[in-house]
Amino acid sequence: MKVIIMLLDDGHQEFMLKLKRYVHLEVLLSALSRDRKQLSHLKMADVYGWMIDQVMDRILKDMTELRGYFRRSPGEIIEIKQEPEYRHVAYKYKGYRQEMKFLNEWIKVECGEILKEYLTA
Repeated sequence: MKVIIMLLDDGHQEFMLKLKRYVHLEVLLSALSRDRKQLSHLKMADVYGWMIDQVMDRILKDMTELRGYFRRSPGEIIEIKQEPEYRHVAYKYKGYRQEMKFLNEWIKVECGEILKEYLTA
């Protein structure tokens, strides 16, 4: 078995962190959009819907900023694909193709934490 150890420069580390954030925001936005459609039977549906809309607007703004960062960076997202157990992300950084996998259960936890950030900010 061949193991390749790669040292990441600061730029690559930053790119990976922003890519991770982007993936989580994409999932959170989708979940909130689905949840928004299920509010009609609640007594405070209008208020909850308004809150979700506010968070979704901020997520879209943050995703737009992240896409701008990706355009300026030496990296690019090739593909984000949902598999049954994980989300697969293929990207290129300084010409080298890389891959990351995010387990669905961890994404759910991270999305919960991000949502709390938005609600308390």
